[in-house]
Amino acid sequence: MILTTIEELRLCFPGHAIDHIEPYVGYIDNAEHEFLLPALGQPLYDKLCKHYDAHRHEYSTIDDYNTGYYNRLLLMAQRCVAFDAIGRSLDFQAVSINNAGLNYSAADDYQKADRDAKNDAKTAGTKEAHASLNRLLYELESWVKLAPSPEEASEDDAELFEIATLWKQSRYYYLAAQMLIPSAKTMQEYINIYDSREKFIQLLPDLRYIQEELIAPAIGEDFLDYLVAYALRTEIPASSDAVGRAAVPQQPTATSRLFDRLVHRLRKIDVTFLEGRTTVLKIDKERKIHARDEGVMLLGRLCDYIKASQEAILTALGDDNRDIFELSPLYQKPIPDDREDTTDQGRVCHCTEDSEFRNNSRNAAMFVTAPLL
Repeated sequence: MILTTIEELRLCFPGHAIDHIEPYVGYIDNAEHEFLLPALGQPLYDKLCKHYDAHRHEYSTIDDYNTGYYNRLLLMAQRCVAFDAIGRSLDFQAVSINNAGLNYSAADDYQKADRDAKNDAKTAGTKEAHASLNRLLYELESWVKLAPSPEEASEDDAELFEIATLWKQSRYYYLAAQMLIPSAKTMQEYINIYDSREKFIQLLPDLRYIQEELIAPAIGEDFLDYLVAYALRTEIPASSDAVGRAAVPQQPTATSRLFDRLVHRLRKIDVTFLEGRTTVLKIDKERKIHARDEGVMLLGRLCDYIKASQEAILTALGDDNRDIFELSPLYQKPIPDDREDTTDQGRVCHCTEDSEFRNNSRNAAMFVTAPLL
């Protein structure tokens, strides 16, 4: 556990009057394993617990850039656990379970909270728990980008490197790393999810289904994997004329412009199909129906565009990777022309050696084959 004292709980609930943490241990443990652990992943959660046990009485309660990365991660994780645990406890704490059955809990120096007050407190706790989790995921995304490579890692950034490495073992990180839309930041450019990392994680199953069952069969799994890998390397902007391109040359090449355009259109298709499928986002019924039709239309247009751009795609892939596109169902194999070219102008001559047809006399009859209608 990473929250074991009422003083730590007071960092999130400064006005609480709890005397002992023991009655809340079950709620805290459930909050850690059901709410926090999926976001961190088991390896990083275990390491954070060990760090807490080793520094329980000496870690800083101030979250600033002079505080170590594990210390900052601990403070953010404790907020997630505290708000979620208290939200879980309110219903049970409002009643007393005893030998006589179930009674209301009451205190002489406190007025009993009515139902509206209890519901407001639960709503506020849930809202703050999700906000804290979103902050935690945002920081982890930032730290992964800041983390050095294994070759460049030093003692000064050992904590940052370890946290980034352990979080990459999280199931959610792996799912996102193979997606056309790999992060909440990218998805926000195409549909409003209020920058919610948690909501993005909830959308991953739908996004994976759309990518694997609707898009990949249409353009080819290998070609789609190549475009996903390209997008992860280059951080594609939402539109071709957007600024702020990262890792892409300042003067885009024909190859980068082509692949940027393909990835951008694929992401629009992905989100359009998502609107017609998701139950996580609030999409009205009529929009769901139109979104499905729009997704089919956009995917059909993209397939036509890819077919028309086949030569440019093959050139961009190069000889080493052209087989990636040749395995696509959109690939159009050139039709070989085996007829012999016997003229200087490149025209094909179908002349026969029969002298009857080589009669050049002025009175020779000319045979004309009727056109095939």
